[in-house]
Amino acid sequence: MRYGEVLILCAVLQAASPAQAAEPGDVGRAVGQPFRDLSLIQDKLPEALKRAAEGPYDFSSAVDCAQARQEVSDLDAALGPDLDELETKRELSADSLVADLIGGVVKLPFRGILRRVSGAQARERAMRSAVLSGMVRRGFLKGRLSQLACPAV
Repeated sequence: MRYGEVLILCAVLQAASPAQAAEPGDVGRAVGQPFRDLSLIQDKLPEALKRAAEGPYDFSSAVDCAQARQEVSDLDAALGPDLDELETKRELSADSLVADLIGGVVKLPFRGILRRVSGAQARERAMRSAVLSGMVRRGFLKGRLSQLACPAV
């Protein structure tokens, strides 16, 4: 299949796909990946994740139900739904297929070396560490809410 045919196939699949089936931004994320690899686009770390990375088990900001709930809400906004809030598994959709196709076509040669030199690899490692800290913090706070016997909202 030639490159032009691949682009036409992508456009057809994108137009025919249901909007709610795919994760928002999958196609845009795939197209922007080479720019992130070269550090031309840099994802910003949400404040909630920065705070979580500083102290995932810190009691000082979770002394009462309102504070703990607010922090869980901030983490939910940064991380997406927790495991106990997921409704369904992500289904295969045309949008996700298009994103995978674009991600496979738009690759940089020597990507690993470029990511290391540009600093993208270190930033991604820091982002993943902050996301893990945020997930741990959210679980800790949910346990703290239970410990404080906070009423359900």
